[in-house]
Amino acid sequence: MDKNLLFALDIGTRSVVGMILKQHENGKYEILHKKMIEHEERSMLDGQIHHIPAVAKVIRRIKNQLELEVGSLTKVCVAAAGRALKTVKGRSEKDLSQGDISSNDEVIHMELAAVQQAQYQLASLLDENSNLLYDCVGYSVLHYYLDEQEIGSFIGQQGNRASVEVIATFLPRVVVDSLMKALDEAGLEMEALTLEPIAAINVLIPPSMRKLNVALVDIGAGTSDIAITAQGTVIAYGMVPVAGDEITEAVSSAFLLDFPVAEQLKRSLTEKTVVTYTDILGFPSQKDTAEIISTIAYSIENLAEGITNEILRLNAKAPQAIMLVGGGSLTPLLRDKVAEKLNLPIERVAIRGLNAIQSLIPSLKEEGPELVTPVGIGIAAKENPVKYVTVSVNGKTIRLFQVKKLTIGDALIAGGADLSKLYGKPGMGLMVRLNGEVKMFKGRIGSAPTIQMNGVPCTLSDEVLENATINYEPGSHGEDAEVMIQEAFNNHSVKTLWVNGASETFDTHYYINEKPVSANTLISDRDDCYYRFPSTLSDIFDLKKWRSETKHSHFTIFIDGKPLSLPATISNTVYLNDQSVNLQTIWKDGDKLDYQRTEEQITLKHITDALDLNLQQSCTVTFNDEELTLVRPLYTFYREGEKLRTDSVLHAQERLLMKKTDQQSFIFQDVFAEVELTLQPKPGESLILLKNGEKAGFQTEIQTGDQLLLKFEVLV
Repeated sequence: MDKNLLFALDIGTRSVVGMILKQHENGKYEILHKKMIEHEERSMLDGQIHHIPAVAKVIRRIKNQLELEVGSLTKVCVAAAGRALKTVKGRSEKDLSQGDISSNDEVIHMELAAVQQAQYQLASLLDENSNLLYDCVGYSVLHYYLDEQEIGSFIGQQGNRASVEVIATFLPRVVVDSLMKALDEAGLEMEALTLEPIAAINVLIPPSMRKLNVALVDIGAGTSDIAITAQGTVIAYGMVPVAGDEITEAVSSAFLLDFPVAEQLKRSLTEKTVVTYTDILGFPSQKDTAEIISTIAYSIENLAEGITNEILRLNAKAPQAIMLVGGGSLTPLLRDKVAEKLNLPIERVAIRGLNAIQSLIPSLKEEGPELVTPVGIGIAAKENPVKYVTVSVNGKTIRLFQVKKLTIGDALIAGGADLSKLYGKPGMGLMVRLNGEVKMFKGRIGSAPTIQMNGVPCTLSDEVLENATINYEPGSHGEDAEVMIQEAFNNHSVKTLWVNGASETFDTHYYINEKPVSANTLISDRDDCYYRFPSTLSDIFDLKKWRSETKHSHFTIFIDGKPLSLPATISNTVYLNDQSVNLQTIWKDGDKLDYQRTEEQITLKHITDALDLNLQQSCTVTFNDEELTLVRPLYTFYREGEKLRTDSVLHAQERLLMKKTDQQSFIFQDVFAEVELTLQPKPGESLILLKNGEKAGFQTEIQTGDQLLLKFEVLV
């Protein structure tokens, strides 16, 4: 076969279409030959080959017929049915309290972890024993979130939690395996492979148009396949298990027609105003097209409902436009119903045929929407072929479906690697209270996985090479946070203070849950920690266990065996750098502290005051014009035989003896014990004593206030 010719096969549920396309020098394609054969039995169901020999027989017949036109055919371009694709949303999250996202590889890891989470969901929904039965054939990032707020990029951002949401598409491996087996039995080799929705999109919606939110609906016989573009890519695939056959069955049931007859009648509804038919009982009939359409309106409504509901499920809103292809798109009123249910103007819903394919040379004979997919298969498989890449992942041979650039991450997922455990988990952090404020200490970050391709280190985003040998080891977990209390505060101080002439060093003291600890003590989660530096003189007094307050105590002494308690005061004298200060004063490194604690001395005077004793008897008189006080003791105290004075210092617990003298009146004679007489009698003079101007004698009693006089006179 000419190298510029393409052989394309569209293996559908009801029929197989074979087509020979020619590529011209200007890059455009021309349909040279087309053959269509319907399946003789139900050998296909929802895009999956259920009877390989029967499908291979139909393929072989088409091959043989086309070979009559172009010669021997050995290779063919085919498509895996889009209706077999499964689209699932996935999400992965990362706790940023243990470390921010700083590299693109970490972002890719999160995306792939979300894809794998979608794969797990798919296996759960389909009750599969192994998620490896499905290959991921593509994914798109829907949203990046930082603390549940949508964001453009994680790198350099700070927050508590990052998450990524993707939509991933999966294809059962058995779909492609059975397709290759049927081709092999028909004597054909797969030249290139594509997906049916991708084939139609590639020829109708080029990449330049994919920023628009457009839904492409391929309505076949058994299913309606949906693909949606937005943001420059295909964001979702879907399938509705209703299509043209439902309309055919409605016609068959309403008018008692054999299914093939009903199919022919359905196709004529868009071409004729009046149709004739013969029912299964042999009765001929003729009806207006409008009457038939009215009769099957419920089924048309149901088909439109199924298609629009799936579009809304995949896209969450009505797209900007709808393109309908496939033979079922010609169903009467379907376009109008789709527009109505999506609340779109009718001109935003279009049935697209071959004339919409810009890379196809127009043909007056072939232009219907039922041929878009087979043409797209040939062109897409030629220009954007999908290949299988075989690699080894940790000794396991894996075959990857290359619908996009395959990365190491894709290979690891296919090889069964748990992406959520690929990076080592960060160590446990510590949340503690430091001097009343809550602070978080992060554990050590887990290490990245070790990945090699053909013995060379690589990353998750590197492209996979054909027949590559890939080996990986998950990263190790990070160590839990270990923080000494001194490191937690990072405010350790050491200062020197001269205390009473001696140098002493004081440093920061630490406490955990009210208990003193050393500076290198490790803190635990939820510990209540604080530190204190003895910055004031009061702190120094506490450390040295000095009494800082003025103390009032009791002083006990025994008098004649009886106890007597007196209040006693102990006070402090504090000097800092020779200046008198109070204990709230803050000291500095190198300061000089002098401290004395003085205890009040108790004397005999304190005792007699407490006993309210008058220790002596006194009398104040005027003697020879000078005031004179005469004193006579009334009480005398002795300590172990020692006679005490009023200023004698006493000690606690001492025993004193008290001697009491009876009180007697003072006499004139007592004066001479206190004065020194300088008067000398002259010859013939006699001593005269006067008390208040009256004569008195040595034994005359005197009292305070008396006027006493001593003189010598010559007696006449």
